[in-house]
Order: sequence, then C-alpha cells, then structure tokens
Amino acid sequence: MQRRHVLSLPLLLGAGLCLAVVPAHDSAANFVAAGQVSHHSKLALAAKAPGIASMEKQPVRRLLDDIGSIVTSPYRLFLLSQITKQEVATLKDQRSKQGSVFGDSKGAAATLKTFLPTYVRSHVIARTQPRHFRNLLRTSLNVFADAITTKEPYQFEPYHKAVRGPPVDHYKWGNDFFRSMVKYRSLRVEGVEYVEDIKKTLAAGDNVVLLANHQTEADPQVLSILLELEGHEDLAEQTIFVAGHKVTTDRFAIPFSMGRNLLTILSKKYLDTFNETEREVKNARNQATVSEMQRLLKEGGHIIWVAPSGGRDRANRETGRFEPAKFDEKSVGLFYLLGQKAAKGNGPKTHFFPLAMWTHRLVPPPKDAKSGVGEHRSAARAPVGVQFGPKMDAEAMGGRKKFPLKVQEIVNELYDNLHSLMR
Repeated sequence: MQRRHVLSLPLLLGAGLCLAVVPAHDSAANFVAAGQVSHHSKLALAAKAPGIASMEKQPVRRLLDDIGSIVTSPYRLFLLSQITKQEVATLKDQRSKQGSVFGDSKGAAATLKTFLPTYVRSHVIARTQPRHFRNLLRTSLNVFADAITTKEPYQFEPYHKAVRGPPVDHYKWGNDFFRSMVKYRSLRVEGVEYVEDIKKTLAAGDNVVLLANHQTEADPQVLSILLELEGHEDLAEQTIFVAGHKVTTDRFAIPFSMGRNLLTILSKKYLDTFNETEREVKNARNQATVSEMQRLLKEGGHIIWVAPSGGRDRANRETGRFEPAKFDEKSVGLFYLLGQKAAKGNGPKTHFFPLAMWTHRLVPPPKDAKSGVGEHRSAARAPVGVQFGPKMDAEAMGGRKKFPLKVQEIVNELYDNLHSLMR
C-alpha cells in the first residue's frame, strides 16, 4: 500500500470564495427550456443535471427564474462555500491520520488551490443542489488527494481501460465534474446524423477513427456530455482516446485520464526534451502502444479518437482566434497503414470521420505550447461545441500521400463553420 503525506490545505479555498452577485444562470434547465435539444436529450438532462424541476418552461417563467437566480446567488455562494470549507476540513482530518511520504505534488496542490474557488462559483451559477454539490465535492477532493499525495503517480499501460470502480467510477465522476462548467444555452452539436453512421459501422464489426483537432484537457469529457445530450452516451463510453504524456503524468489530470479508454503515447514534438537514453525508453513505449493499436484494429468494432496535431490548438498571435493546429501527416498516415494491415485477409475495415471541437474556453490551454506538467487551470464556465463530418474515403482522397492534407482541410472547414455558430 502506498503511503501519503498530510495535505497542506488551510488556505485551499483562497480569497475567491467571497460573497458576490453572480450572473444569471444558463444552466441545463434553461437550455432545455429554450427548446434546443431533442426529447431524448431532455430526458437525459433531467437525469444528469441537478436542479431541473420542469422540462418545459415559457419565456416569462425563464425570465423569472433568471431574476430569481440573481437575487438568490449570494446565499447560494455562501452555502456552497460553507460546504466546501466543511469538506476540506473533514479531508484534512482524515488525511492527518495517514502516513507522511511526500509525492511530487506541489504543482498539483497549487493548481487545486487556485482552481477550487472558480469551480465553486460555476456550481453557484448552475444552481447545483447543495446535497449533490457536497457529494460531488467530497468525491472530487478525495480523488485529487489520492492523486496528489501518492509517492508515485498512477502508471498507465500502453492500452488503458477506463477505471469504472469501485470505489470510484472515474468515467462518470469526470463527466459530472465538468457539467457545471458548460454553458448549455450556447453549446452546439452539429452533424449528429453522422454519429448514426458511426454507430452502424461499429455494429458491423468495422473500426472508426475520429480525426480531430484538440483544444482542452477536458475534450473527452466534453464529447461525452454532448453525446449524452443527443442520446449517444454509449458511443462516448466506448471511445478510445490517444493520449499524450501530460494527461498521464500531471497529477491533477491523472484522475480524469483514469476514467477514459486510452492509448498512451508520447508525441514526437516532446521527445526532444529527453536525453538519448530516455528517448530510447520512450520510443520503445510508443512502439508498444502502436502494437496495441494494431491489435485493436484487427479485433474490429473499436472507435479511436486522435488529434494528429499531437497537442492542443493555440490562438493565432495576430488575430487572437483559436485555430486547429497543423496535423502531423505521419500521424494520419500511421492510422491509414494500420487500417490497411488490419483489413488484410478479410479483416475489419477502418473508416475515417472528421471531427471539429470548439472547446478552448473550458479550462483553456496556456499560451506556451510547451508548458510543463502542473500548469495553471481555470474553472470558468464556457460554451462548447462539436461538429461531426461525413465519412472520408481515404483511397479516393489520394491514399497515404494526399489523404493527410485533405483531412486537415476538411477539419478546418468544419471548425470554421462551428466557429461561426459559436461566436
């Protein structure tokens, strides 16, 4: 059993938990009331999002709710702040009775300290019920404490299967953690008809590779939340994400990564940060992951999400607009070749679908593309959106040589359209 050191949390809440009037909410309840989701999605929201008393409200009722939200927000902030202080005190008392081996966790503890006040405010705006907030916060604090205080961080295999409990279902917890941070009135899910095509392809025993841009560490959870709204939670649960080293080594990110199916790999842009001996070890690990990719594609019926850029998008320095980062043509080519090999001998085929993600305002990335593990994070609420595109015929688009460039072009077009809708 790993020993843990006592958390230093007396100032964890910080000065951010002061009484203040917060803006009128645009919670899941109002999003539903606005008639922007299907009947199935309304039922899903009713089950997932706390505090939804009525699924259909007239504009006047929504206006009154917004006014009520403004009037009562100071009290809700006070109440949730008190709950937070109580739960932190309980956690400190519990952990003080455990061992005192120190893990490499100072950065993660500092991140949690700055993240928590804005996270509480997001629940105030979303009007999360106090009991639900307490349960979620208690689980979250214990999950983070486990990740921060272990002497050695959780070790991911080349192919990691989501940890679904007991005691914690990390997949469900990760989704619940981010729900209050989504601005439901402003979200978009475009190209849902292609999701049906994806599910039919998987049901037939073939594979699907989603070639996407990547903007925030929370992209897997965002994809799950948005697919849930459209009645496709099962697809989100089975998706395998190609994950870089940051989300599998940063102690704050590790708990969320534990809840996803992952193919863990170190992108080429970061290999140069290691010495020659370390590079050899990392390259061997990458080869093991590629072998797992090949095995899964030969097995068939799998869906893999990959960002060929190898990292998150950044804002254009001249325009300030976030844009999809340049795709690594070799990364796209690798999946093309693996798919070709898997299909030999009447094996399962691999089909490619484009996906644009507009998520950069939710836990936004740092300006520096090479920021280190333990980066600063914000819990500010934000609109998010995704757009699926139709299946791409890799052979008709030029095969291994020309297909990667065409993929970038298509994802950029989807993103431009999504951006025009999100602004």
